[in-house]
Amino acid sequence: MTVDKTQAIKQVKLIYVAPEENSNKFWCGWVMPDGNLYVEYGRVNYPPRTHVYPCRSVAAASQKLVSLVREKTRKGYQEAIVETDDPQQLDWSSFGENASQLKQKLGQIASLGEIITQHTAIRFDAIKGVFVTELGIISLHTIQKARAALRQVSLHRSNPQSHQFNHAVGEYLALIPLPVGMQLDAPTLLGSSEKINQQQTVLSKLHQGLNLIVQLRQEIMEISATSSDTVVELDRAWWVSWGLIRDAIDCQTPTSDEERSLHISWS
Repeated sequence: MTVDKTQAIKQVKLIYVAPEENSNKFWCGWVMPDGNLYVEYGRVNYPPRTHVYPCRSVAAASQKLVSLVREKTRKGYQEAIVETDDPQQLDWSSFGENASQLKQKLGQIASLGEIITQHTAIRFDAIKGVFVTELGIISLHTIQKARAALRQVSLHRSNPQSHQFNHAVGEYLALIPLPVGMQLDAPTLLGSSEKINQQQTVLSKLHQGLNLIVQLRQEIMEISATSSDTVVELDRAWWVSWGLIRDAIDCQTPTSDEERSLHISWS
């Protein structure tokens, strides 16, 4: 069954990561205009299983979604800390003589994305101007929570069999998906200073990438505001959402270690 999820009236995305149980699962639900509730679920980084609940009305489907989410949260699932905006494709040719300069800066962000993808299950979507996981868009809020989780991982690394260490790893993986496979072994993933330092670098690269996205988006807006090119004006609907992340306005480079911990604490 083919479902156009972009038409969904409401959606919820949940994740459950528990290294001690070898659990690394997601669950997503979409209330569709036809009154059905469409669900995808399974293990992170694997093809999802699907199910459709025929509810006959949007109200009934919404109630079913609330009931299922309540059931999942009782089992330990939590809402995925990602954004779910779906900006339209940007046509760079609309910017005429400025296109080359803008695409060059886009290339810098893409290069960071390649480094990040080497160590995570995150990729840079150049068409939309966002870093994405299977569950949605990475934002500064995600980075902040992930860095806090990584600090807890480091704090409890000396006892890799402890609940505290496994819980911290689970919190991190719920934000920053790693290529785990079917066996989730927390000490192998984040049980060494080398692995932790690697993920600290990933978070710094993500923060740097978000800063560059903000800067490039600002240039796009300024070119639009000053351009007399009617093509840019006519094509505004195609590019105006490029790089738009709700908390991106706060994504500024910190000037001290204390500020850095506040700003880049995330997938």
